[in-house]
Amino acid sequence: MTDIFTEAVERLSRVTGVRGALVVETDAGVPIIAELADGIDGDVVAALAASLFRRTNKAAQTAAFGNLRTLQLEADVGHVIVADGGDVLIVVIAEKTAQLGLVRLEAHRAAEALQ
Repeated sequence: MTDIFTEAVERLSRVTGVRGALVVETDAGVPIIAELADGIDGDVVAALAASLFRRTNKAAQTAAFGNLRTLQLEADVGHVIVADGGDVLIVVIAEKTAQLGLVRLEAHRAAEALQ
C-alpha cells in the first residue's frame, strides 16, 4: 500500500505551484508519507489539517450536508487543500498562483485511488 501513497504524493508534487503533498492518517493526524518544500513542518501541517477536517466534517453532518469531501483553506500567500481518502487524508500545500482546479482534481484522484 505504501507504493500507492508514494505515487499519490509524487503525482501531486509535480503540479506547478504545489509546495507540498502529504498522506495523513485521519484520526491521529500524523503524516504517513510527505514530500515538502524546505521550511514546511509536515507534522504541524498534518495535525492541523486532520483536526480542521474532522471538525468541519462534524459541522457539515450537523448541518445535514452529509460527509465533507474537500476542505480548502485560503491564506495570504497560498492554499491548503484537504481531500477525504477514507482512513487517510490527502493534504496539498499550494502557492497562491497555483491552478487550484488542477490541484483539486489531482487531490480528488489521489483520494479516490486510496479508498
